[in-house]
Amino acid sequence: MTLKKAGKEVDKMKGTKSRRVYEMYEVKNFKELLKMVDGKYANNIAYKYKKDPAQKNPEYIEKTYHQYVEDVKALATGMLELGYKEKKIVVIGNNRYEWCTTYMAVASGGMVIVPLDKALPDNEIENLVTRSDAEIVVFDKKYNDVMLKLKKDKNCKVNTLFCMDDEEIEGIEKYSELLKTGHSLLENGSTKYEEVKIDENKMSVLLFTSGTTSMPKGVMLSQKNICSQVSNFSTWVKIYPQDTLLSFLPIHHTFECTITFLYGMYSGATVAFCDGLKHIQKNMKEYKVSILVAVPLVLETMYKKIQKEIEKQGKTKLIEKVKKLSDILLKLHIDVRRKLFKQILDNFGGNLRMVLYGAAPMNKETIVAFNHFGIDLVQGYGLTETSPVVSAETDKEKRPGSVGLMFDDTEVKIENPDKEGVGEILVKGPNVMLRLLQK
Repeated sequence: MTLKKAGKEVDKMKGTKSRRVYEMYEVKNFKELLKMVDGKYANNIAYKYKKDPAQKNPEYIEKTYHQYVEDVKALATGMLELGYKEKKIVVIGNNRYEWCTTYMAVASGGMVIVPLDKALPDNEIENLVTRSDAEIVVFDKKYNDVMLKLKKDKNCKVNTLFCMDDEEIEGIEKYSELLKTGHSLLENGSTKYEEVKIDENKMSVLLFTSGTTSMPKGVMLSQKNICSQVSNFSTWVKIYPQDTLLSFLPIHHTFECTITFLYGMYSGATVAFCDGLKHIQKNMKEYKVSILVAVPLVLETMYKKIQKEIEKQGKTKLIEKVKKLSDILLKLHIDVRRKLFKQILDNFGGNLRMVLYGAAPMNKETIVAFNHFGIDLVQGYGLTETSPVVSAETDKEKRPGSVGLMFDDTEVKIENPDKEGVGEILVKGPNVMLRLLQK
C-alpha cells in the first residue's frame, strides 16, 4: 500500500496512553454481540424496509433486535441440523434483512460466511464460488440461473441452494422454509446453536477483493479481527440507540458491513435499507436518517445539488454571510448551525447529524461546507485486509483532509518514505487479516 498525495494524512499522536473519546464495551465474537444487543436493545427497531419498494403504497416492515436475534438463532439451527457445521456458505444479493440474518447465522453458528459482490458478472460469480470451496449459497432470485448452472458444474462443490425470495423452482430451496424449520427446532428444544463454541481467532469471513491485482484476492478474517474494529470504533464515534442509519453502499464490503450493519447493531440503532442509489435523498426523508455511511462521490454530488439550488434562488451571497456569522458564534461556543441552515438540512430529511466516510479522498470545500451546515463529517482510512479501519477521525477531533488517529491497539509505520513522506504503509494490530486465500 502506498500513501498518496491526496490530502490524506495519518496523525501519530505521541506521549499519550489512550486517545479514546468514549468508554469501550468490548465484544470478542458475534455470539457475544448478539447476546449484548438482545439484552440491552431487545425492543429497539433493528431494521426498517419496504416489503416491495416498487409498489405505489408499499408495506413497511420493522424488525426488533429480539426478533432479529431469534431469526439468527433459528436460521443457524436449521443449517446445523442439515450438517453445515464448519462449511463455507456464500451469500449474494441486495442490502436486505435476509442478507444480514444469513451473515450472522452462518458466522455465529460456527460456519464460514463468504459475502460476494452483487454487481459481479456471472462468470466472476462462478469463479469465486468455485474458488471459495463453498457448498451452500444463499441468494436473491436474480441469481437463480447462474446458481443452478454452478450446482451442475463438476468443478464446483455447491450442492444446496437457498433463494431469499419465495419462488417455486426445482433445485432451489426456500430461505423462508429453512428459517421456519429452524424456529420449529428451537421450539422443540434444539440446542445445536448454543452448543457451538466460537474460536474468534479462526477464519469466519472470507472476502474477495480485487485490490491492485488482476485476480481477486481471498481475504481471510476472524471474528476477533472484525469485533476489535466494532469495539474500538465505539470509543471514537458515538452512535445512539435513537439513531437511524441508511444502508446503501454494497453490504458485502467491510466498510458498509462493519460500520453500518455491525456497529449499528452494537449501538442499538436502526438500519433502514435504501430502495436504490437514485432514492437516497427520498429514503433519508422518509426514514428520518441521522447517520450516513458514504463515499466522497455521494457527498460531493449532494453538495453540488445544494450549490445549484442556492444559485438558482440567488442566495449565494446570503449563505456566505450566514456562514461567517455561524463561524463567529462557534468561536464563542454558540452553535446555531442547524437553525441557520434548517432549509438546507431539510433536503436531507432534517435529521442528518453525522456522515462517516472513506474509500477515497474528498475535496476540502465539501467537508467544510457540510460542517458549516451542522453535519459532522468523520473520515477514515482503511482496506478490506484491516477489517477495514486503519485510522479515523473521532467525532470530537477532526481536521479537513485528515484521516485521523490510530486506535490504541493499532500500530502504523511508513516504510522507506520519500522526501515528502510518501511510502508503503505497514499496519500491525488485531484488525489485520489472518492471511490470503492461496489459490
